[in-house]
Amino acid sequence: MSYRFAFDIGGTFTDLVLLSSDGRVKTAKVLTGSPDVVAPICTGLIQMLKEHGIDMGEINEVVVGATTAVTNLVIEKKGAKTGIITTAGFRDVIEIARELRYDLYDLTTLGPDPIVPRALRFEINERVDASGAVVKAASDAEIESVIRQLLKEGVRAIAVCFLHSFTNPVHEDRVRAIANNIAPELYVSLSYQVLGEIREYERTVATALNACVMPMVGNYLSAIENGLSNIGLNATLQIMQSNGGVISREIGERMPIRMLESGPAAGALGAAHSAREANTPDVMAFDMGGTTAKACLVTHGKPSITTEFEAARQQRFKKGSGLPVRLPTVDLIEIGAGGGSIAHIDTTGLLKVGPHSAGSSPGPACYGLGGTRPTVTDAALLLGYLDPQGTLSGAVKLQPELAARAIEEHIAKPLGMTVIEAANGIHRIVCEHMAVAAKIHAVENGRDIRRYTLLAFGGAGPIHAREVARRSGCREILVPANAGVFSAFGLLVAPMKMDMVRTRYARLDEMNWDSIEVLLKSMELALQTEMASAGVSADQIVFRRSADMRYVGQGFEVETELPALIEKSQQNNIEYHFEQAYEIRFGTKLIGQRVEAVNWRVQATSAVPSSVSHRPIEKNSGIVATPSRERQSFFPDINAFVKTPVLKVDVLKKGDIHIGPALVEQPGSTVVIGPGDRFALDEHDNIRISLAAKSGSNA
Repeated sequence: MSYRFAFDIGGTFTDLVLLSSDGRVKTAKVLTGSPDVVAPICTGLIQMLKEHGIDMGEINEVVVGATTAVTNLVIEKKGAKTGIITTAGFRDVIEIARELRYDLYDLTTLGPDPIVPRALRFEINERVDASGAVVKAASDAEIESVIRQLLKEGVRAIAVCFLHSFTNPVHEDRVRAIANNIAPELYVSLSYQVLGEIREYERTVATALNACVMPMVGNYLSAIENGLSNIGLNATLQIMQSNGGVISREIGERMPIRMLESGPAAGALGAAHSAREANTPDVMAFDMGGTTAKACLVTHGKPSITTEFEAARQQRFKKGSGLPVRLPTVDLIEIGAGGGSIAHIDTTGLLKVGPHSAGSSPGPACYGLGGTRPTVTDAALLLGYLDPQGTLSGAVKLQPELAARAIEEHIAKPLGMTVIEAANGIHRIVCEHMAVAAKIHAVENGRDIRRYTLLAFGGAGPIHAREVARRSGCREILVPANAGVFSAFGLLVAPMKMDMVRTRYARLDEMNWDSIEVLLKSMELALQTEMASAGVSADQIVFRRSADMRYVGQGFEVETELPALIEKSQQNNIEYHFEQAYEIRFGTKLIGQRVEAVNWRVQATSAVPSSVSHRPIEKNSGIVATPSRERQSFFPDINAFVKTPVLKVDVLKKGDIHIGPALVEQPGSTVVIGPGDRFALDEHDNIRISLAAKSGSNA
């Protein structure tokens, strides 16, 4: 027997999973330790090995991890002091941005942070034209002078972003060579490697963000790998990217911006895997943890991918208020608060939930770790969804009297209501906000959420799934096995994946097809070399080609699948696929319009380990599903407490249909099932729930 190990470092909890070579799963959940992220991983792993009698030597040499480290550095503006070197005349691109106001009616609104102050942005007299021809060569003396000025200012990293460098990177490469010679300790981020496409603002933002987090991320990943080595696990660390694939630690250190949505992407990959396995290809993945809740559309078994992601928004739910990161990212939307989000009364006297979170320290009031503010978890405990005598994943002992005190003091008394009314208000508000955001996300992607199954996971996801589903219009809920640590499981079903983009503008009816084929082949070779450095052989790699295309005269593009070979005879087929993608996105297509391609993309993917895809199905135990106990639980649609059976998931017999209400306890999460809802355990250990017809109310 051998095991694969994965961990997901979240804002509140660190989730750990061991997957055996025959497909069996062992899990653990520990409080995230800040600033020491290594200790919880090591403590949780040792605890799991001891509990299940597993030897450290049985764990495979590759360990996969996900982390919020890059996101936190960007949001909290704690990156290294960074300078920018750019083409003469383009110093202020990162501050001018798109000259758009994301809130049209707010004249005081502030735009996204320019990341690097003007005093640390320097120009070089160089120029490469759109075809890649050198118009003005960069002077070595000028480059050296600028680098020395930045060193004098105390920068630890520089972002190099020259005009048209994605067509000819000779000048960016020269800056790096000179910087390595002058100051080998200086971190250098080149724009053509980070984001090799047009639009100077977006490319500069991505390059600057990559540069400013490089020093911290390198030390962070090394600390994790060394920490595991110190407890006897001599493993090679791989890291989840935002695009739903893993990369080696070395690539992660060079391109940390690719890890911006590391943890949430892992959950989306796990959701897609479970959706395909359960023969339910269209799901809305709903991930609610301790800090935030996120959603992702999985259509035909594949999570949506976008290049329109924004980091560090000034206002969480307003597009344009953040920093654009045009790297391929699993299309996740932050739809609400997490279990640790704090409820409060705003200046107008209205009850609000979030955005501030109690995190893991001090945590919700009911943790008894020093938190005194009421949170979503405190409300769930008082409404009967969590065991008042139990622990939260074995990590903390729940204390309902502390939850009641916090809600009474900060919510119930000021609003003149009972503690239960206040707790119900917190629960309903957070569920309503998540349902509305999920519906909007589906509409923006041209989808009808009512046709989707809500796949709920995360520590708090299964608790809130029923209310979110009935308020958004979903009729079915799927809760996967090990939902509480599902993002960590997603790491083990993720392939190694890398992608590359290059801009070559051309109208299809005027295109030099041979030159485009040469370009795509060169990109495939470059990705193959990168994958080989991470131990992936050429015969294990599958390439996917696509292009960002648009009708002539439009300003933005739609990604379109391409055939394996680009040639003139494929033109009509490529145009057809573009029109199909355009119609799916916008509901219509234009007739008789010429089509042009702007960016060309290649994605390289390795195979997923076979043990994950062929998980054995255990035979029914024959045990009759009898409740271990009962407790009073509150259901908003009937506005009353109901005596509710509490079942351990392992007593459910596969295929047997049950009628709610019920609370089904999994390791790390509790599934709330309402009166009249039908539920059953399927052959893959997922809990399938069909909402009762009366649950269509939005009470």
